[in-house]
Amino acid sequence: MKWISTIKVIGSNAISEKDRVVILFGQTAKDELQDVSVIQAFDDEQAAQAVVLKKGDTVIIDGTTFLINYVGPMAVSNLRALQHASLFFTDKVPKKPMSNALYLDLPEDQEMPKFRVDDKIVYEHL
Repeated sequence: MKWISTIKVIGSNAISEKDRVVILFGQTAKDELQDVSVIQAFDDEQAAQAVVLKKGDTVIIDGTTFLINYVGPMAVSNLRALQHASLFFTDKVPKKPMSNALYLDLPEDQEMPKFRVDDKIVYEHL
């Protein structure tokens, strides 16, 4: 099953290549969050209420498929309710991972994907 969102806005401080993290929120994000977030809108908002993601599923960004190494216990419910998740691009899941995060497999010597307004993010439950 696939869920597709479109990037609507990229906040001026939204992409942290040093920390290798991107914070996603829906269009209802408060102003103070928009500056540090990539704002997305699911193409089918009703279907997005049924998002299911687990370790081994994938997220496609900038034409690259990333394997999900960890899904935080709050990530799916936040994605459904607020279209919110923190994407960590790393091949190492920390001992205490963030509860609202998706850890996407990307070795540290590889560049993060590019985020562009009107690009798609595809979440796929395999």
